[in-house]
Parts: sequence; C-alpha cells; structure tokens
Amino acid sequence: MQKIIAYLNKYSIIINSICIAFWLFVIYSNYQTAKLGNSFEERKVFLIVPIIFIFLSLFNMYMVQKRKKQV
Repeated sequence: MQKIIAYLNKYSIIINSICIAFWLFVIYSNYQTAKLGNSFEERKVFLIVPIIFIFLSLFNMYMVQKRKKQV
C-alpha cells in the first residue's frame, strides 16, 4: 500500500493533467453532438459531471503543490 501511495504522490500532477484532458474531450464531444442534433438545452445537464471532475482534479493538483511546499 505504501508503494501505491508513493507512486500516486510522485505522478499525481501528470495523472490529474491527463484526467483534465480526458474530461475536456468529453465536454467537447458532448458539445459537438448537441450542436449537430440541436439539442443543447437537453444535453447541457451532461456537462455538469465533467466540470465537477475537472474541479476535483484541479483541487488535487493544488493540494499536491501545497504538500510539496510543506515538506
């Protein structure tokens, strides 16, 4: 368990950056699908979940930087 936590701490910025890129891709693809189908009002609810995960990843990146400064 210690090795897993050490690995996640070491590469957390990269992992969170990849997650942010993935969720931005999901938002973009949902937007393009809604734009083609003229159903943006119906599909804008599906944009909330990726935005929440983006903010969660940003918060995790902030906490990693804060922990690194303390050590």
